[in-house]
Amino acid sequence: MLLPNSAAARLSRRSFVTGLSALPLLGAARYLNGAESASPLYLPEDPARGIREGWTVAVFPDTQNYAKYGKNQANFDRMCRWVAEHLDPWRIGLVMHEGDFVEQNNIAEGGGRGWGDQHSESQWESAKRALSQIEGKVPTIFTTGNHDFGIRNAETRDTQFNDYFPITSNKLTSDGQGGGILVEAGLNSFGKQSLENAAYEIKLPDGRQLLIISLEWGPRREAVAWAKSLVAREAYRNHTGVLLVHNFLTPDSIRDGQDGNRKRPGNPHTYPTGKQGDTHDGEDLWKSLVHDAPQFQLVLNGHEMGAHVGRRVDNNAAGMPVHQMLFNAQGLGGGSAEKGNGGDGWLRLLTFEPDGVTLTVRTFSPLKLDAGLSPWWNDPKWCFQVPLLPG
Repeated sequence: MLLPNSAAARLSRRSFVTGLSALPLLGAARYLNGAESASPLYLPEDPARGIREGWTVAVFPDTQNYAKYGKNQANFDRMCRWVAEHLDPWRIGLVMHEGDFVEQNNIAEGGGRGWGDQHSESQWESAKRALSQIEGKVPTIFTTGNHDFGIRNAETRDTQFNDYFPITSNKLTSDGQGGGILVEAGLNSFGKQSLENAAYEIKLPDGRQLLIISLEWGPRREAVAWAKSLVAREAYRNHTGVLLVHNFLTPDSIRDGQDGNRKRPGNPHTYPTGKQGDTHDGEDLWKSLVHDAPQFQLVLNGHEMGAHVGRRVDNNAAGMPVHQMLFNAQGLGGGSAEKGNGGDGWLRLLTFEPDGVTLTVRTFSPLKLDAGLSPWWNDPKWCFQVPLLPG
């Protein structure tokens, strides 16, 4: 649904969503299969040309399979280099990472048994090395995954994340003196401020103001309470809310735990960090945070494989649509196998279009481009558009 800028500006959020409710696409909370894109998206034959207009967020899915094998580390480096080299043509104003930077945390030797051949220092260093190409050029926002904690898989809430990505690691995110997009860093499980739980504010060129909240793996009650108090502040009442978490939607396009099954492998309640109950899966987060906060229009997560993508939209308590998107390519390109490439290099480019009411989602791989293949996943589950409320 495309509107001229002037028309979009005249619409209130409530009148806009009333119009949307008349469409079969968004008339009720439902699973989305991507068929709503009315026409083929603009996918430039030469990706270096970028887009004509708009403002883009580059999103990296789980990168653990790049980090855990020495031969694959160059692939994440290539992905970051492509983003760094194409900030201007793609009008990239922000980079996000959906968590699971590494396969293992705090191990002195390579994992073996399908866990890769690199020790944890090598894995974290490779992630830092790749992302350092972006630091100082564009702000970055990260969430943490289950493999970023404990030893192999969230046995505890110990993490090396803060050793490599402290609050001031990217001066455009936070310079420690009030500069950058960081609004507030919440407390981690050890009572220290870190980017494990953090809130950010960004003003887009069209005037839309984003409030982006990233939460730790299997967020604790304290972390969710902090986020809930933040979105209740009057200063953010008219912002567009985005929640970045590692676990939320499954490949079946339902929220994790929505069906009542909290024993499903991958659900935060099944990990040592969540077995005592102080954790939130997707459905927990929906009920305790997202549903009652009128700002949230987008929820992004990784973690799940299977189909690697999932998508749905539900109305929140205010009757406004919330788009929820799973994207995780780690099982592609050979998956976790030793001869795999870590995920085929797929990343996402989310463009806020200049009409003020459209988000275009494209899935792109510089590794495919280097191989002389099409760099676009030209399928409506991977490349699509969703309507936004006016900013």
